[in-house]
Amino acid sequence: MTAVGELCKLAELRAKTDRDLTILLANAIELGIRFASAALGTAGPLRDRADAIHYKVLMLLPALEDEYERRRLTGKLERLRDYLDRSAPARAASSSAF
Repeated sequence: MTAVGELCKLAELRAKTDRDLTILLANAIELGIRFASAALGTAGPLRDRADAIHYKVLMLLPALEDEYERRRLTGKLERLRDYLDRSAPARAASSSAF
């Protein structure tokens, strides 16, 4: 295979990987939003899982080459962060006892 052929193959592989990563991150964010909305106002395993999903997606998002998809997913990730922030005061309040 020529050098040009190898570069074309690598570009195809990168594009496929980017598409797969986009799908994976979008699905993870949706799952995180469902967990966070189900746990709204409470602490517990659903909120913890949503928080873990948020963290992992935040770490993987910069790996996306497609700027449009990165911005789109960043918007969804901010929505997940909003759900998590709304449940944070209830979590802090539940940990204080008299």
